[in-house]
Amino acid sequence: MSSNSENSEDFLAKWLANELTPAEKENFETSEEGKDLLKIISSTDKMAFPAYNVELELQRLQERKKTVAPKTKTVHPIWKLAVAAVLVVGISLVYFLTKPSYEVYKTQFGETKVVTLPDNSTVTLNVNSVLKFDPKTFSENRKLTLEGEAFFEVTKGVNFEVNTSQGQVVVLGTSFNVSQRAEYLNVQVHSGVVKVLTKGANATLQKGDGLRVEDGQLIDQWQIQDQERPLWLSQNITELSNVPFSEALDALRNSFGISISSNISLTSERFTGSYPNDNVETAIQIVMSTKGLEYSYNANSKELNIIGIEQN
Repeated sequence: MSSNSENSEDFLAKWLANELTPAEKENFETSEEGKDLLKIISSTDKMAFPAYNVELELQRLQERKKTVAPKTKTVHPIWKLAVAAVLVVGISLVYFLTKPSYEVYKTQFGETKVVTLPDNSTVTLNVNSVLKFDPKTFSENRKLTLEGEAFFEVTKGVNFEVNTSQGQVVVLGTSFNVSQRAEYLNVQVHSGVVKVLTKGANATLQKGDGLRVEDGQLIDQWQIQDQERPLWLSQNITELSNVPFSEALDALRNSFGISISSNISLTSERFTGSYPNDNVETAIQIVMSTKGLEYSYNANSKELNIIGIEQN
């Protein structure tokens, strides 16, 4: 470097922070030291990392530390920066090799999708849902995250865990339906045994059992008909039982991708019923008629407006 100031670590820090004057920057980057440092930094961006056993290399380093005597060595400031660059690359490598690499599957409004997992279990995602898992660790640790609704057919093996914002569903090998939206969680078992864990309830369900959790608290349990699959999958029908009316409206949104507005408050109302997933106008009519609601629906803009309650 051409001056004492350029030999200081403060100078290098200013260069890295792009705080030098144009003349200082050009003078340094055209010097031999500057060229060497630019090469080091450039090479870290282009490195392709081979397969690397992090735990084995850490063990080797520990063994070397026991057998190699420490040596004192003077390091030129510029090479301190080079060593720092190598350390950054090393830390980045460990993070790159150990961080989860999730696979994410999504469905849109009115769309369903079948996902085959690494253990040959299958998940059928219902409308407007998201499934996420780490394929690297799935064979030893079968954990998934679900937002929305899905039907699971699980092969036997280690514990299979479905995590939602309202709780967990844990099984060994079975078929079951999980629906989690807003503040509720519904679970129905179609074969085998599952365990549901929430902040306010722990329950074991067997074939034919259904369970509903709202805001972490168990509020309802029931028996379902002897069916291998839920109605939304086997007959393309959405079935809701004693749910808040807002949930029935959300179900319409998810099934058909419509927008809904209302001139009245329906927060205290509840809904029980079912509707076909292939006919939006029939579905709307069924849901609205249970509460005697007046409404208008624009098929072109897909807008449903709830006007009020019908007067007898």
